[in-house]
Amino acid sequence: MAIAPSQLVSPVTEKIIVKPSLPTPSPLKYHKLSFIDQSLSHLYIPLVFFYSKQQQEFDQVANKLQNSLATTLSAYYPYAGRMRDSATIECNDRGIEFLNVRINCPMSEMLNNPHDYAEGNIFMKDLPWKNSFDGSLLVAQLSHFDCGGIAISTCLSHKVGDGGSVASFIYDWAKITRNPNQIARPQFIGDTFFPTPNGPLIAPLIDSKLEKCVHKKFHFSASKLQGLRAKIAAEAGIKNPTRAEVASALLFISATKAASKINNTSFRPSKLINYVDIRPMTTPPLSRNIIGNLLTVTSTTASHDEEMKLPRLVREFRKEFEQLYKKDPVQHNSLVLKLLEIMESPYAIDEFDTYYCSNMCKFSGYSIDFGWGKPERVCAPMGPFKNFFILSADQSMDGVEAMVTLEEQHMLAFECDEELLEFASPISSF
Repeated sequence: MAIAPSQLVSPVTEKIIVKPSLPTPSPLKYHKLSFIDQSLSHLYIPLVFFYSKQQQEFDQVANKLQNSLATTLSAYYPYAGRMRDSATIECNDRGIEFLNVRINCPMSEMLNNPHDYAEGNIFMKDLPWKNSFDGSLLVAQLSHFDCGGIAISTCLSHKVGDGGSVASFIYDWAKITRNPNQIARPQFIGDTFFPTPNGPLIAPLIDSKLEKCVHKKFHFSASKLQGLRAKIAAEAGIKNPTRAEVASALLFISATKAASKINNTSFRPSKLINYVDIRPMTTPPLSRNIIGNLLTVTSTTASHDEEMKLPRLVREFRKEFEQLYKKDPVQHNSLVLKLLEIMESPYAIDEFDTYYCSNMCKFSGYSIDFGWGKPERVCAPMGPFKNFFILSADQSMDGVEAMVTLEEQHMLAFECDEELLEFASPISSF
């Protein structure tokens, strides 16, 4: 018999503040937020890594993680500060919240019933993707299961950095946990690239909205993707379509079909916004250890259902992406331009149903080793808003795991789409 979610967690065993092991130098006391940083509400980017039974005692694991976290925070000092105002983080070394939690079930119970048990158990309740929070800019949690397995979960403020920034932090924390002599060298750019045009923003332009939404996970195996990529390459005349291009196109098509079915309407004009990391696009390319919200977007539209064909969409994705490399991603940033449009016309009605995709396939979550081997599972909870796809590499590193957030009724139709199920399998576990 499954354990009720309310019975899973004992009171938090320990809640402490982890501070940087070294004080932040005075010249770095204030971290200025860029225009993109300020446009985001206080979203927290959540991730959790599950590891099988540990040989070390829970207290030893906790102490090791807390010590390495303190060292890591010395390099990632803005996360250990507090919001001074809408445009500034005061890097005052107040530290981050670290929770030790004992969960009264085997790890398999959590993995097989993720939608019931995740929030409030392996993540602090209401924290992932939350729009406002007056505490730490980073919250970490170590969860200990009855079977001896552990989960390491983090929620990092999107105000400080994007998914690439989160990946850099996790990589560095893990390597310092394995070897305390390792050194992290992130570089925070603040508002160097994207200063606010007319002073600090009064209010964010992007916030999390998850009412009536559900989250499901789908797996595209490497073999299925290989066949789909070859088919689309031949039909679209595109050389080597990427796994992210074909997976996101198929998800987009299936989601729009689900919307039409549930709303009992003909096809509505739709568009897919792809969030893109600009680090490799600058001249010269920026290092992966540059921390901030270094993003732009592409937008691919379909005005009628005849345009919602896989070859056509992948061809358009490629065209949009190639265009990004032909212009300066800082001086001509599509995301910044879109945010400026929102500022000028906050109540404008978009004629398109909008879907969003974030491609994290290059972030190898399954390679994160804190010293206890590679994770058994890596995942994130629902969010940050409806019609959102998050792509990441699977354990083989060649397939794709897609985390999909849709309105509940739309998901019922989406997960039954025959075209989708030909290439992707639903994952009922975490």
